Amino acid sequence: MPGAKCWNKICGWDADTRFFTRVDALALYAFPLEQTIKEYKYALQDGSQGWGVIFGRLIVGYLEANQSMFADIDLILGNPTAPGRAPLQHIEMMMRAAHAEDGLDRWPLADPDSPVLVKTRETAKSAGKGWYEKMDAAREHAAALGLRQSVEGKRILLVDDVFTTGSQFHTVGKFLREAGKAKEVRGLVLARVPG
Repeated sequence: MPGAKCWNKICGWDADTRFFTRVDALALYAFPLEQTIKEYKYALQDGSQGWGVIFGRLIVGYLEANQSMFADIDLILGNPTAPGRAPLQHIEMMMRAAHAEDGLDRWPLADPDSPVLVKTRETAKSAGKGWYEKMDAAREHAAALGLRQSVEGKRILLVDDVFTTGSQFHTVGKFLREAGKAKEVRGLVLARVPG
């Protein structure tokens, strides 16, 4: 909320140190959304994959409702999951739905059939771990990324499911800014952990 002090350690870092300028969230990561995201991400119930379509539509709806905040974005990418991730590549499914929802090509969503940012291998999970373990897992995640197209000079909006510590936005932002020479990285998540 405007003027509120952020509890997150990375929030206190300047934008050049954290490698992203801001992260917006559609909602707080609290009941019932927290459970819904978990059901989708880990396919805990039959039919929970359908949430990917709804989340993709919500992303496009949020962009439309906040057009002025995102008018200068050159490319919208999902924070990729590993190939063959079981039970599903949840971010890719969500971004495919967002791409389909944007039928008028209003937003620069990366083509899901020709991904720009990919993850090449499985890495350690960070769920339920402390800050340092999450940062280590985020570094490993970023080391497993590859670019298939140039992002040089672009303002990128990186989409993910949940913002907890910001460690993945930090490490992926660093990869996109240093290796990819992106001009700026911003974030958009379904939910952020309250605090």
